[in-house]
Amino acid sequence: MSGKSVDFKKYLSIETLGGASWHPNKNQLVYVSNSSGSFQIYTGVVGEDSGREFQKLTDEPDRCTNPKFLSDGTILFTRDRGGDENFQFGLLREGELHWVTTTLDAKYRLNKVTDNYIYYISNELDRSRLDLYRRRIPLLENKPELLYKPVNGIVHVDVVSDHENQIVITRRLGNVEHEIFILSLPDGKIKEITQLLPESSKTRWITVRYIDENHILVVTDYKSDIKRFGVLSTEGKFVSFDDLANKLNSSIEYTTWGKHAQYTYFTTNDEGYSSLFRCVFTPLGYTDYKKIEMEFKGTLSSGDARSFSDALQISPDGMKLALTFSSPTYPISSWIIETESGRMWQPVQTDYTDLNRDAFIDCTLQRISSFDELSIPYYRYIPQGIKPETGWPTIIVIHGGPESQIRPAFNPVIQAFLALGFAVIAPNIRGSTGYGKEYLALDDVEKRLDSIKDIKVIANILDENDQDVDGQRLVIFGGSYGGFAVLSAITEYPEIWKAAVEIVGISNFVTFLQNTADWRRPIREAEYGSLEHDMDLLVSISPIHKVDKIQCPLFIIQGDNDERVPLSESIQMYEKVKEKGVPVRLLRFADEGHGLAKLKNKIEAYTEIFEWLIEIV
Repeated sequence: MSGKSVDFKKYLSIETLGGASWHPNKNQLVYVSNSSGSFQIYTGVVGEDSGREFQKLTDEPDRCTNPKFLSDGTILFTRDRGGDENFQFGLLREGELHWVTTTLDAKYRLNKVTDNYIYYISNELDRSRLDLYRRRIPLLENKPELLYKPVNGIVHVDVVSDHENQIVITRRLGNVEHEIFILSLPDGKIKEITQLLPESSKTRWITVRYIDENHILVVTDYKSDIKRFGVLSTEGKFVSFDDLANKLNSSIEYTTWGKHAQYTYFTTNDEGYSSLFRCVFTPLGYTDYKKIEMEFKGTLSSGDARSFSDALQISPDGMKLALTFSSPTYPISSWIIETESGRMWQPVQTDYTDLNRDAFIDCTLQRISSFDELSIPYYRYIPQGIKPETGWPTIIVIHGGPESQIRPAFNPVIQAFLALGFAVIAPNIRGSTGYGKEYLALDDVEKRLDSIKDIKVIANILDENDQDVDGQRLVIFGGSYGGFAVLSAITEYPEIWKAAVEIVGISNFVTFLQNTADWRRPIREAEYGSLEHDMDLLVSISPIHKVDKIQCPLFIIQGDNDERVPLSESIQMYEKVKEKGVPVRLLRFADEGHGLAKLKNKIEAYTEIFEWLIEIV
């Protein structure tokens, strides 16, 4: 492949801006931006003509993420070190930075902010367990209060009663198995709710708000394939809103509501695209259903503690919504929607690093039938310019998770690949979220390699039927679970691939489960199989035992401080492939964890990947 002249740095430097949180009584936002090279905290007054007149509040050597305005006007955020994900709480008060937590080998994960408290989980007492705490506002004048030590699972708080004496807790036993119970304070009594329901196992529950003191609005796939609204009583009775579910015909995703506002705003996930609605919910049903049109077709974006968790938040007066929104041709940024007029605009203009947005390429949604006739969706990106005689060399991008979904959001790496002259195919193979509970479970435990068969079928159909794709120049690319998929694809079906790029991927499920962070292991075993009961299966699906089949060159990227997929996973794969004599490269970063967070490292890594692919493909 003859390399085009592409300024990779400009693509990789395109700003991601999001996670906006409203000031409790001002027309002001706090958000994160990575325009300086890593995520830092910014704030400013919301106005259509504000441009980039927002103030940068932090300048830390590592990412500062997930900011929230508290009721006293201070700003709470999190920061880790070198990508280790041991996030600490920082507090910005009157321009000064104070560290609320200082146990650097423990993690603190924010759940819920109310007028009076923050609720969070931490493994400060036991690194294998995340306990539930709350701390009264103002934070610096008060101490943490330990509320609950879970025996198993990971607990999360989204809903509390008005007097904060009833805490609604969701316990995650696996990514698709949740329970809800109520913790009463100060006596600490536990009242199970979902365990009172028939057929309540293997159900996802998200609590939204109290409708009244006896009824909780929830989003769930209880007795449903997709996540829908319903009301769960404090006595363990569930009522679904089937009429609304039939109208929407898509899974509910993000929700927001104001303390004194009647409306609940929410989005649906329709083949990866987001739609916005509002309703008034009662214990018996809903009224005032309305769809709110958005400026362009796209998707809301959120992440986790490593970036930001708020994709949708209503202003205190109920008059504005702050969204983190994007499309393949609009970089991820904050947008404002006025709830009455529906007007949508950006409070902060995106920094395009001198690139022309018109040059960004949109995708089309396609589907193929897999080996068992299951319909597999994928997004298809085709470069601009004159197509090579044999078609474009093509990169198949596999998302992480595995319970995740690649969506039509802006991705600077994909746009750089396109500018370089690669087509990009981004599938949601079986096991992805967004397509219902049944689809999600199709790669569980013993069915793990069925998802890799999906990748093979996609590659074969592209080769046979897509005239824009050169089926002899296929590259597979993925990170985290997608990294496992890369390694599995080149060991299960080695004849297909011209090259492979694997980022922080699992090479051996046994060593992965043994060495991943203690608090994560039970959740991961629920998906992949357990060390105690499924050892033979874990060995059989691990790419490390099939290295002799690899034929194509392999590029591996790994952060040294990765607690999710430890460094050892990449080192052992690199050594095995090198021993076999197949061309392999391992690029390590001492100041990164699970993936690349710092711009300087992204530029180094992806520039090497791009140049390596040009040479090979």
